Amino acid sequence: MKILVAIDSIKNYENSIEIGSIFKEELGKDADIIPFLDGGEGTVEAMQGLLDGEYHYVNVHNPKNEVITARYIIKEKYAVMEMAQSSGLRLLYRDDLDVMNSSSLGFGEMLVNGLDAGANSFFIGIGDTATNDLGMGMLYALGVRFFDKDGNELNPVAKNMAEVEDIDISNLDHRILKKYIVIATSSDTTLFGDNSFLESRIYRKGASDEDIAFLYKGSKNFKAKIEQTLGIDPVDLPSLGSGGGVAWALYTFFKTKITKSMDLVLEKFNFDQMIKNYDVLILGENVDQFDAMSSINVANVAKSYNENLNIIFLEDRDGKKIGQRECFDKIYSYHISDDFDRDQMKDAIRALAKDIGQNYFSR
Repeated sequence: MKILVAIDSIKNYENSIEIGSIFKEELGKDADIIPFLDGGEGTVEAMQGLLDGEYHYVNVHNPKNEVITARYIIKEKYAVMEMAQSSGLRLLYRDDLDVMNSSSLGFGEMLVNGLDAGANSFFIGIGDTATNDLGMGMLYALGVRFFDKDGNELNPVAKNMAEVEDIDISNLDHRILKKYIVIATSSDTTLFGDNSFLESRIYRKGASDEDIAFLYKGSKNFKAKIEQTLGIDPVDLPSLGSGGGVAWALYTFFKTKITKSMDLVLEKFNFDQMIKNYDVLILGENVDQFDAMSSINVANVAKSYNENLNIIFLEDRDGKKIGQRECFDKIYSYHISDDFDRDQMKDAIRALAKDIGQNYFSR
């Protein structure tokens, strides 16, 4: 029986290559693995498994404006980054989340470093962020400046979007205008339409109802001022709310291409042909983050090329339940403590893989 493992995350263990390797060790020689991307934390590590590029390290500002070290990879002037490295939820304790004073500045600093390193194209995972500033901080790092009605320069944090009256783009780093940029996201959030980025997910970033009302006003103002400055018509599409609206800024300023997170992996592996050789596909990701849309999309693609394929989805018993359950032949419920350290988590994942092997594949 041929088994393919494509697991994004189990609990807070986000490295799909490590998880897949553990499963392969327990399931044996008939198991193979491919990286899994949802656009959030772990994108760089998963892509490193594909590209074998060179890690670049850069000091940037996290959402609280503290200096941290982030990393990305470059392979032959092709840069792979993830917002979570500079602007992610994982960088802050829950009590430190402060969406009103957060900024995507660090992500912009990482982009500038990529330009300095000679990158000609960018693949960016854009998820798991603690920011909600429509890319104000990112644009600031790239040279854009924002002013209030009295001409005072504004700090690029979310709460100041409401105060923006004038925008100066004359010092925008024009190098980025010549680059090819692809965003990878599992989110279909809009700005102000159905499934707005100001709805349920923003509570994960520490927002109160009062914060959301203020951010709605500020986001509306900021969006209008940007469109006025660029002389463009308003746009609001699914996925433009990703990364706290950074996707919208990248799309508006730089004509960024937006893709589903797993599209590149499926293309690299010729998944349409590859999947025909397997009997079982094991998927798993954190349903709380993007409703497991990447797993659902992969399952649908896999079934379209191999209708006899059995698909197993690993579901955290303590987390949100996956919605489109009909996409899977089996939902395998597991329980692992949230309090485990990394070594304990690794042991628990190994025990889970062994349990699946004994209960599902030993017959």
